Order: sequence, then C-alpha cells, then structure tokens
Amino acid sequence: MESVSRRSFLVTGSAGAIGVAGAATIASPFVSAAGADADPDPAPDELALAGPALLHVRDAATGEVELLIDERSVVFTDKRLVARMLRASS
Repeated sequence: MESVSRRSFLVTGSAGAIGVAGAATIASPFVSAAGADADPDPAPDELALAGPALLHVRDAATGEVELLIDERSVVFTDKRLVARMLRASS
C-alpha cells in the first residue's frame, strides 16, 4: 500500500471541497469574524488570488472555518458561509 502524507491526503481529499467552495474561498478573507448581514460588494483587488486556497470547515454547527492560503492559516466563524457551502454541495 502506498504511504499517504498529510499533504497528499489534503490535496486528494480536498479536490471536491475546493470546487464546491471556489467562489466562497476567494471572498472569505474579507468576511468579518462575526459574519455580516449586509455584505458590501468586494473591490476588484479583494478578489485577486495569487495561488491556490483551501477552505476547511472545522465545525459546521458553529460555523468555524479555516482558510489556508500559501503558508497562512486564518480561522473565522461564518455560519451563513457554511450553510451556503452545504446547500451547494447537495
């Protein structure tokens, strides 16, 4: 059996999640930690993404999400985003 590294597991297992969360991933760093009721339209420079990103739902019940971009990790809470992702995946 081929050994599985953490990186290969994340890359292989997350391919579907990246597709589902593609649009949400780009806008996620600009969502407040508490979530906003009336999200303003993002500026064009806010939508620029230089490399790959991964959005990991750590706890769907609380809306806790981890955004991984390059070597950075940002953890925030957004129940509305998690609910939209779950609706989009079904």
